[in-house]
Amino acid sequence: MKIIKKFFRKILMKMPKGVAHKILYYKMTGKKLNLKNPQDLNEKLQYLIVYKYRKKYGELADKYLVRNFVKKRGYEDILPKIYGVYNSIEEIDYDNLPNKFVIKPNNGSGGIFVCRDKKNLDFKNAKKSLKKSLKENFAEMYLEYHYSYIKPKIICEEFLEDKENDLPLDYKFYCFDGHVECLLLCSERSYKMRADYFDINWHPIDYSKKEYQSNKVHNKPKNFDKMLEIASALSKGFAFVRVDLYNIDGKIYFGEMTFTPSSGVLHRNTQKSLDYLGSLLDVAKVKKE
Repeated sequence: MKIIKKFFRKILMKMPKGVAHKILYYKMTGKKLNLKNPQDLNEKLQYLIVYKYRKKYGELADKYLVRNFVKKRGYEDILPKIYGVYNSIEEIDYDNLPNKFVIKPNNGSGGIFVCRDKKNLDFKNAKKSLKKSLKENFAEMYLEYHYSYIKPKIICEEFLEDKENDLPLDYKFYCFDGHVECLLLCSERSYKMRADYFDINWHPIDYSKKEYQSNKVHNKPKNFDKMLEIASALSKGFAFVRVDLYNIDGKIYFGEMTFTPSSGVLHRNTQKSLDYLGSLLDVAKVKKE
């Protein structure tokens, strides 16, 4: 089955982009993709993937190179500490790493390996997981072409320890050229991830389908206004980008910038939310760039 799926994606990569995306979009959603007059957020993200996103966006999607962009925008202080950057698994010197750390590839959305105690680290399993992640062709997997410009590397950075949660809460800000519209709070990421949306005044908004909501009360994080400032500053100049941040007891950390959340098919969202968010993304303006 995996071989057939991989072969199918390779064929799609060789097709004209518009045709390939219409096929993949229908396969993933059961809906026809309208690239001539895209309406909701999913359709407009597909439009951007087909006609806009190339090398520049690949560099910003690169979890290592994007750090230079964050520095240039004046927010070096929110970057997690880097312990090492490697071209291969064999280069990693575990003896020189601290007791707690995170290892992740720079070229995808998964493959993150969290080490809470180096003494109990399963090195064999870690290497296996990382090798698999480095081999994955993210550009080919879901036709996100800008990922093809990323040279695969392994990043080792500090472990962000949240005493209240198994993994830090993930604050994902939906931004439209410097305007922060809302944020997605991802919790319980070690189990079955929960997805709750809030507006910029920290009022819950019903953008996630019921089965994905946590049904919990989440308190507004400390320095929330600062998070909004950072998300706005980093997103300025981009028609759409999701800026991911962490907040550990008021200390803000940068996560990543994502131009194609869920590969441009946000399946956890209600159609009403996709229609509204899509109305904020001006494709006509992008066409003129």
